[in-house]
Amino acid sequence: MKKIICISLVATFISCNMIPNDKRIAMIDQDSKVRQTLNDLPHDELTDFLTVKQNTLSYNYISTRKFYKKENSLILSYRYPHLDENYNPIFSNFNSYIKNTYLKTENSIQKVLDNDNLSCDPLFIDAERNRRNIDYKIYTKNNQFLSILLHKANYYDHTDHNSFMFKGLNYDVKTGTFITYKDIFKNNSDTFLLSKLNKELQTRIEEQDSFIDCWELTQDKFEVFKNNFVINSKYIKFYFDDCTICPTYSGNYFLEMQIEELYPILTEKSKMLF
Repeated sequence: MKKIICISLVATFISCNMIPNDKRIAMIDQDSKVRQTLNDLPHDELTDFLTVKQNTLSYNYISTRKFYKKENSLILSYRYPHLDENYNPIFSNFNSYIKNTYLKTENSIQKVLDNDNLSCDPLFIDAERNRRNIDYKIYTKNNQFLSILLHKANYYDHTDHNSFMFKGLNYDVKTGTFITYKDIFKNNSDTFLLSKLNKELQTRIEEQDSFIDCWELTQDKFEVFKNNFVINSKYIKFYFDDCTICPTYSGNYFLEMQIEELYPILTEKSKMLF
């Protein structure tokens, strides 16, 4: 009977570890009951349980770093992912990309201050930018594959206007390499995928009012954004900056494709990730 209790507790804790932080609050009471039950376990069974729990937590290699700076009238407020290099030294290339390529903090400050084309809307070219936020969302996280969406938001002195930019990062946790379009899709798949994306866009234009002013995804824009995707077990989601396929005011920035629809053009390597 004690072994059954122990196994049940292990399953409960593993499932809790997979739940996002913002949902764990609701489980506080349940956790307290689990802790009380743990206190009643014999020492040898408790040791076995904690070993399993420690191994499960070993995959928690992601933390959130923050950056905040006020420069004249501009505020920069960043939240971005950081991988634990003590867990795996090869994560240094991921952290280096975030810091030196994506954030480029000092350079981004100057670009915002100089008003360098931070809005595609001609009505706001000369508007004063007063804040830039960076945040991220994790779509997939396991011991093999990591898929993260980074997003920048620029806020202007016109309170009814802002603009958004996106970056999809897909990372092989085992090899420490970034996964790109050519790793996921077969050669010569561009025409097929562009057609599928435009069909999806057209369906949304016909069925959703917020898409009514959107337009076709062109080949040149596809080339720019085809690496801008995130993946989970069910779909691949392509993200586009403001004014790429939809006007800023529509609030639409992505097209989502079911993985099974794209299966004919997926590489064998990518199929192992899903």
